[in-house]
Amino acid sequence: MKLTFISDTHYQHNKLQLESGDVLLHCGDFTRRGGLDDVENFAKFIGAQDFKKKIIIAGNHDFSFEDKRRQKAEKYLSDHGIIYLNDSGVEVEGFKFWGSPVQPEFFDWAFNRKRGQELRDHWELIPEDTDILITHGPAYGILDLCADGRRVGCHDLLVTIEKIKPKIHAFGHIHEDYGVVKKQGTIFVNACNVDEHYRMKNSPIIIEI
Repeated sequence: MKLTFISDTHYQHNKLQLESGDVLLHCGDFTRRGGLDDVENFAKFIGAQDFKKKIIIAGNHDFSFEDKRRQKAEKYLSDHGIIYLNDSGVEVEGFKFWGSPVQPEFFDWAFNRKRGQELRDHWELIPEDTDILITHGPAYGILDLCADGRRVGCHDLLVTIEKIKPKIHAFGHIHEDYGVVKKQGTIFVNACNVDEHYRMKNSPIIIEI
């Protein structure tokens, strides 16, 4: 199965160079600040891409997926054949995908949760047989390095990943630490397409499993 990972496009999706494949996955922050016009435009673009399945989670910029506009926002995606995951999963050709938009609290953005039990409540929902885990933010210490030298990933997410051992953990959020690493049998993918200055810079990441 050919998986294509993108993230943090911030309404610059039309600049992406996408090939075809089996599953296209977006790890959140596809809008500027969650406007429904942004969502509709993005949904039309993604819906037209040449992939058998498209799987999306929201990110901290995608406010309309957490406020009173949620039903409309989610419908734009489903109307274009896009699978939206929010602490939920889907199985594709025998592979089990799970997606969650939450990340450690940072100012007053969408899907912020306090470190500790509030985040653990979400990670405890992840099934132990998950093959591909998609979150907006990274686990602690893995592709989570900010330009100022801080590591801002979630410790409790790392504990969960070490327990369930998914084949892939894909995420975004930290624009400046794009890339792929493999640790303890899991492939970690920071798929951010824009850099820390919100310039479209990084290519989609393709992995075959």
